[in-house]
Amino acid sequence: MTRLWIIEDEPSLAQGLGKAFEREGLAVTLIPDLAVLNRLLKGERPEIVLLDLRLPDGDGLTALPHLLKSNKEARVIVMTAFGDSALIVRAIKEGAYNYLDKPFPLEAARNMIRRAAEALDLSRRVSRLQGEGIPLVGTSPAMEKVRDFIAKVASFSDLNILIRGESGSGKEVVARLIHRNGARKGDFVALNCAAIPEALMEAELFGYRRGAYTGAAQDKTGLIEVARGGTLFLDEIGDMALPLQGKLLRFLDSRSFRPLGDTKETEVSLQVLCATCVDLESRIAQGTFRRDLFYRIALLPLELPPLRERGRDVLELLETFLAEFSARLGRPPLAPSAEVEELFLDYPWPGNVRELRNLVERLYILKESGDRAIRLADLPEEMLDALPPGSPFPSTAGNLKSRLDGYERNLLEEALAQCGSNRTRAAQLLGISRYALLRRMQRHGMD
Repeated sequence: MTRLWIIEDEPSLAQGLGKAFEREGLAVTLIPDLAVLNRLLKGERPEIVLLDLRLPDGDGLTALPHLLKSNKEARVIVMTAFGDSALIVRAIKEGAYNYLDKPFPLEAARNMIRRAAEALDLSRRVSRLQGEGIPLVGTSPAMEKVRDFIAKVASFSDLNILIRGESGSGKEVVARLIHRNGARKGDFVALNCAAIPEALMEAELFGYRRGAYTGAAQDKTGLIEVARGGTLFLDEIGDMALPLQGKLLRFLDSRSFRPLGDTKETEVSLQVLCATCVDLESRIAQGTFRRDLFYRIALLPLELPPLRERGRDVLELLETFLAEFSARLGRPPLAPSAEVEELFLDYPWPGNVRELRNLVERLYILKESGDRAIRLADLPEEMLDALPPGSPFPSTAGNLKSRLDGYERNLLEEALAQCGSNRTRAAQLLGISRYALLRRMQRHGMD
C-alpha cells in the first residue's frame, strides 16, 4: 500500500484530503507541523507527500531536502495559497515533483497523486530490472522521463530506438538498461561506428565467408549474427559511411543479411538500438546521412539530458562514484566540502557523467593517504577557470590570469583588502570565479 503524507496545518483541509485518499486505497498520515514531521522522519520513509509551504513552526520548503534524503524516490507535491511563483520554482528546482495552488479542487489533487503513484511505480520497476553495475542515478524530472521511457518500451523488443545526447551523457548505459528490461535473452553486442575503419566495417557487421577476398582464410561471424536473439547497439551511428548505411537500411527492412562471399540470405531476430551525439538532421542536409535510414532507426527517439541540466543529480552521481571507487580501491570514502558541492552544481560539465566519474577516480588516485576531504584546491585548475567570471569592478589590481605566479598572493591580499574581505567581490575584482579565488587562497594558506 502506497504511503501518503499530508503535511498541512489546516485541520479541515488535511482531514478532507486524508479521508478522500484513504478511500483511494492509500495509507494516509496527517502531519500538522515540522516538529511532528521531524519525529516521523527518524523512523519512517515517505513515498508521496503533499507539503504545505507555510506551516505554523517554519517554512515547509526547508523540509523538502530531508524528505528526499529519507527516500530519494519520494514524490513531493508542494501546496501554496500565496501564488508565489518564485517559491514554487525554487521548490521544483530543489526536487519537488509538482505543485498545487490553493484552493484546488479535489479532482486536481486526485490526478496529481495518481500521476505521482504511476511515476513511483515505473521508477521501481526500472530499479528492479536494471542490472548490477548499470546504475541510472538521478531523481531530476529529466531523468524521471528517461526511466518512464525505459519502462514503457521494455515489452516492445522489436522496435528500433535512437538514443540522442551529448558525449558522456550515458547513452550506452540507457541502451543496456533497455536490453535488460526487454524480453530478449540473447547478448548485448555494442559496435562503435566511429572506431572501425570504413574498409573493415562491413565485415565487422555482416561477417564474411572464407575466400571472400584476399586474406579471408576462414569464416568470420558478423556482429549481427552474434547479437541474434539479443540486442545490437550501434553507437555513433552518424559516423557510418554512406554505402554501409544503405546495407544497414536493407537489413532493418528485411531482418536478413548476406555475409561477404555468401550467396544465401541469413535471417535473424534481434533488437537494434542506435545512438548519436551529432545532429543527424544536419548530416541529412549535408548529404552524409540517409533520410530513409534516419526515419527507420528513429521510430522511438529518446533525448538524454546533459548533466548541466539535471540539477542536483550531479551530487547523487558524485556520491555514487565516491562509493564505487572507495570499494574498488579499498580506501575510506572521500567527503566533498560544501564549497566543492556548490561548485559542482554551477560547473557546466562539458564531458557530462563521464567527466565527473573520471574526476572522482583522479581524486582517489592523487589524494594523500588519510586525507578524506575534497577541497577546491584538489580540483583541476582548468575546471575552475571554466566557470564564468563575475562582472569585473574597476580595479588597479588587474586580471589574475595576466600576472606571474610570484605576485599571486599579493594580488589576492590587495583585492581582499579593497573589498573588505568580501570574497565574492574580490573574485569579481580579479575577473575570476569565486571558486577559483577560494582555491588560490587555500593554496597560499589564506583560509
